[in-house]
Amino acid sequence: MNRPSRNQTSPAEAELLREVFAEAALDVTPSVVPLAAIEREGRRRKRRRRAAVLGGACGVLLAPLAVVVLQGGISPDASDGSERVDPPAASSGPRPSVSASRAGKVRVVTPGERVKVSTGVEIWLTEDGKHWSEPDQPTQFRSVTDGNLDLSTPGVSLQESGQDNGLFFLSGIFYGEGEPSRVAVETLAGDLDGTALTLAGRPGWGVWYAEVKVPQALLSSSDAATGVTRRVTVYDSAGGVIATQEFSA
Repeated sequence: MNRPSRNQTSPAEAELLREVFAEAALDVTPSVVPLAAIEREGRRRKRRRRAAVLGGACGVLLAPLAVVVLQGGISPDASDGSERVDPPAASSGPRPSVSASRAGKVRVVTPGERVKVSTGVEIWLTEDGKHWSEPDQPTQFRSVTDGNLDLSTPGVSLQESGQDNGLFFLSGIFYGEGEPSRVAVETLAGDLDGTALTLAGRPGWGVWYAEVKVPQALLSSSDAATGVTRRVTVYDSAGGVIATQEFSA
């Protein structure tokens, strides 16, 4: 008869062991899975990753912004720790200026309309010519119909009157084809723009005038012997010459 080995378990013993292990397993209660803690940890890690990404992106954006601000005139090394904004530097180029004595224009007037052109001086136009008055002087007249001016050929006339302080009033009649836009007056004291007066309907003539202050040193020179006006030129809007006249060499 064969006897079971000491190291072998009989079928009855094996069945008994299974029953004992099963009962022991029933007595073991598994621990609860900490789901809430796992969710909190997941959210915390997600927030950390998001903050890291945003921080890196902001750093990339702020770096060029700082360069732009510094180039725009903000000094980062202010002694009080605050930012100092430097105002834009003023332009070093010359500023354009307009001399009042050069200001000129073209004005259309009605017959008999008096225009004050200087202190105590008035000019008015009628269909037969130019009229003007000066302080302590009788009214003066230059006709465009008496034959003294040949209106068929472009030209410019001149009348000068001066005062003891060197202030000169210059005026005359211009005539030629075209609508006047500018009057250039060359004088002993320099160049300036005159003003043109015309009647409505473009009659083919008009009146120009200007005022100039001539220094006493120039008036005492030999150049002033022939007057202070050198040339008068009337231009149209395209820059063409309507009429021009030289008055002294």
